[in-house]
Amino acid sequence: YDVRESTTRAGRGSARKAWRIEPARGRGAMPGPAVTLPELLSLAVAREFLAPLAGTCYWRGIGRLVQRIEAVATPALLEHVDHHREGLVVHPRHATGKYPVRLLNAVNRAIRHSLELAIRYQGAADEKPRRVTVRPEALVLYEGSLYLAARKAPARGAADDAARFYKLDRCLAARPGGATFTPPEVRVETLLEDSVTIYRSPRPPRRFRIRVGPARARWACEKPFHPRQRVEPQPDGGVLLVIERGYEEELVPRILGLGAGVELLEPADVREQIRATAEGIAARHAATAPAGRRAR
Repeated sequence: YDVRESTTRAGRGSARKAWRIEPARGRGAMPGPAVTLPELLSLAVAREFLAPLAGTCYWRGIGRLVQRIEAVATPALLEHVDHHREGLVVHPRHATGKYPVRLLNAVNRAIRHSLELAIRYQGAADEKPRRVTVRPEALVLYEGSLYLAARKAPARGAADDAARFYKLDRCLAARPGGATFTPPEVRVETLLEDSVTIYRSPRPPRRFRIRVGPARARWACEKPFHPRQRVEPQPDGGVLLVIERGYEEELVPRILGLGAGVELLEPADVREQIRATAEGIAARHAATAPAGRRAR
């Protein structure tokens, strides 16, 4: 509010300070921003989902936004928010501060300024870390982990490498270099349009038709095989899933996971691959159980 200081005279004539609020100007000078309980509650819960971003510029920005909103909210409202947060549980709860700040700062700087980035990376199949120089394009948040979308810096005269996704959990160090590059016109979001996960196959995507029986039809719709699948209901209560562009490396494990409740109609060669895999599983489980593990 617009508070004005003035000097007045006490009853015995001595001077004293006084303060007064200018009512006409005060109401218009500082309108209090309206913050509602649903808005505060939504932001508090959103921070739970965004915890993997801890240490990034995005996380710091969210923290500053929360502080600004809490500064204009009443203590009673904040207490009310804490009470209502118990009505929504985020599980599993992501750990904050998962990645070193130095690593995140180096990656963010390289992405922002299109700088080549030298990383020490140890993949799941690597016995020891290896040094790779990449051209970073974006950070991808997937299932609670950050991935660096980048292409290997090509050797002199070589063609540009395909985009890859490096899991930051396996990145031990990162250091931006002095060399710059021109980012490709194809955005990372476009590269992931045909993927179910963070996977990107070197082979082109293919068309899949999958028949799901009545017992598993609802599950296949609630937890889609592919984000862009087309669902065609069948007379027996089942569904036919049509996926125009998908990768067999991602879809075959999901098909095998439903066992006899699903049938792949096409492509024919992938159908044959699933048949051979199923026969191998049946043969292994038909063998005599090891001694000491037979059912009683």
